[in-house]
Amino acid sequence: MRIKLIAPLLCLFLTAPALAQDNTARRDTALRAARDFVIPRYETLAQATKAELEAWTRFCAAPKADEIGALKDSYQKAADAWSGIEFVLYGPISTDFRFERMAHWPERKNAIGRGLSNVLARKGSEDLTPGRFAQTSAAVQGFSALERLLYEPNAATAFTNGSEEATRRCGVAVAIAGNLARTSTQVLDEWTRPDGALAALEKGDDAKIEEAATRLSTDYLGLFDIVDDQKLGAVMGDSVDNVKPTLAESWRSGRSMRAIAINLEAAEALGRILVDPSTDEGNSLGYALRTARGMAETAPADIGKAAADPKERRNLILLRDAVHSLRETAQNAVTTALGISLGFNSRDGD
Repeated sequence: MRIKLIAPLLCLFLTAPALAQDNTARRDTALRAARDFVIPRYETLAQATKAELEAWTRFCAAPKADEIGALKDSYQKAADAWSGIEFVLYGPISTDFRFERMAHWPERKNAIGRGLSNVLARKGSEDLTPGRFAQTSAAVQGFSALERLLYEPNAATAFTNGSEEATRRCGVAVAIAGNLARTSTQVLDEWTRPDGALAALEKGDDAKIEEAATRLSTDYLGLFDIVDDQKLGAVMGDSVDNVKPTLAESWRSGRSMRAIAINLEAAEALGRILVDPSTDEGNSLGYALRTARGMAETAPADIGKAAADPKERRNLILLRDAVHSLRETAQNAVTTALGISLGFNSRDGD
């Protein structure tokens, strides 16, 4: 489960003074977060994953090695869109294991490798229909599995050598791309349809608004822990001799640091909604976010390689320190702005 793999379980509760406050401002913030951040990001994701599915469908109709580059372009655009919304678990993405089926990271016990080996070894295409494919392991249904197929050193040959295995590989890739497109569209629809999540939020009572504000804040603050501990810390290890480059997110496609930069861009955009930029808290949060984002945008793309180089490692340490401080700044700003308090911060032992 995503909640066990990433981010601490942040238990937020409303204090007595906050309960006495008028919920109007909190309601406005929650609705703006949904309308101006969450839904537009899912619109972008749905469009990008649809384009990715179309690219795979065209390619697999007549595979050519020189068209692999176009597939990689469509993958990068779709992955960018996912990085811009991935940390928000509030809403329809949290049902039916959708999050886990969109991206299986961090990977545990070689789940993707084992799952792909099993799927690729099968014959025919009956198990690749949407209904059947949805019953396979979540590890092989999303971006993480598609990246592995597309960015293996021998990917061009494996897809285009005309063998039965190549046909099967193409079928699996199309099935994965189809799952990404369908899931993205389903989540968007469940946010926007007349009886969807946005409508429920608009009609919700104070308790519903409090829940939305709490969960959005939990997701928001959790992002900085994910970047600090997993996207940077787990890869860097405690020294240049203990670097684990293959723990980096999307290391095969060379977008480990890019994903962090987009995460921080998204945090900056949502932060402007959660905390009024004209306040002292909002100004401090905005400055901290811009600082960390700028560092990520200029950092080496390959986190593992940089972490193993003493000179480059210092820059990663500075970035990690900036993200760690950012988490504290964000906590103070968000809890003050929304009238909520952080109860305690603990990690699941699994």
